[in-house]
Amino acid sequence: MNWVLVAEVARREIVTRARTRAFRVVAALLVAAAVLGPIVAALVQDGDGGPREVTIGLVDVDAVTRDQIAAIAAGTLDVTFRDLAAAAVDEVVAGGDVDLALEPGPTVVWHGETDFEVAAVVAAAFQQRDILARGRALGLGDDDVAALLAPAPVAERFVDELDEGDDVAMAAAFVGLLLAFNIPLLFGQVTMMGVVEEKSTRVVEVLLGHVRPRTLLMGKVLGMGALALTQVVVAVAGMTAALLLTDAIDVPASVWRFVPVVAVSLVGALAVYNTFFALLGSLVSRQEDVSQVIVPVFIPLMAGFFVAQAAVFGDAESPLLTALTLFPLTAPMLLPVRVARDAIPAWEVALALALMVAAVFVLIRVAGRVYEFTLLQTGSRVGWRQVLRLSRGAAAD
Repeated sequence: MNWVLVAEVARREIVTRARTRAFRVVAALLVAAAVLGPIVAALVQDGDGGPREVTIGLVDVDAVTRDQIAAIAAGTLDVTFRDLAAAAVDEVVAGGDVDLALEPGPTVVWHGETDFEVAAVVAAAFQQRDILARGRALGLGDDDVAALLAPAPVAERFVDELDEGDDVAMAAAFVGLLLAFNIPLLFGQVTMMGVVEEKSTRVVEVLLGHVRPRTLLMGKVLGMGALALTQVVVAVAGMTAALLLTDAIDVPASVWRFVPVVAVSLVGALAVYNTFFALLGSLVSRQEDVSQVIVPVFIPLMAGFFVAQAAVFGDAESPLLTALTLFPLTAPMLLPVRVARDAIPAWEVALALALMVAAVFVLIRVAGRVYEFTLLQTGSRVGWRQVLRLSRGAAAD
């Protein structure tokens, strides 16, 4: 492996992707999500009194988003909606007639400062709306998406009442889960679409005149991984600062152990899923055909997310969680959650990380072999039988 060429390919990926507006927007959203988790937990820790009344002004906001905001806020906020004309938004918000306004974009309009409790509800509503849209794009109905997103039923029994430290642990666990799920998904898809784009425009033929396929694969994985880790470092730093500033509550020791574990887990997740997505991208020649090959990578991602989501607020020590923690494709989502909840022994963390490293090695070896033979194939999609045959050849090398 020529590591000088690998570094050059990685640099090309970094320069190309980092200049995009999407990269900057995602970085800002990650920081917001990481900071909001601990702060929201501190703001709602007392939980006394009835739901707070909030009036939200709406400018051309669809009924689905309105219903999602009301459903998410139920029990916490008593939300009243008021339709506004676009020209009157600033005046109405400044006059205090509404607590905030939502404009197309979406854009949240505040008076003087952000209300983090309300902002979390609004952000969650827009996230659900976008997930429904992505489901439709993949050919799923709204009911199918809702069924996929429904948390697994977990029976709960409490011996002692949760203290405020448990609130922070659950908030940190949920933020870690969002990072571990969204970062590999987002950057993996960017990697895959980049491979497909280079194949469809025949740019890859020029690149392969200078570097070997495995070198190109390794450079792409490392370049996109470096970009993602830059965002993660910023997000984790923001979350750590928020935890340090929320001195109104005690931060349990498990949360401080969680910070390095989530960083290491994300490194493994990026290595695994960026390689996996790049491999899938090499199997097709048109972006329209991506949906035909993307299912194998979505299954472990979604399974890990749903099970880990239940573990954030419920039982984090079941046999199923232990098994999925040791499975390299779901470990990146389970490890941060269980460490934050203080529900995993040190030996299990070490074993899960070791298995993840071994999986990265095997997957890069297999993907490199398949990549070498599929990258220049155009036209119809490469069949799974051929992929299996090539991967067996890699295992025998």
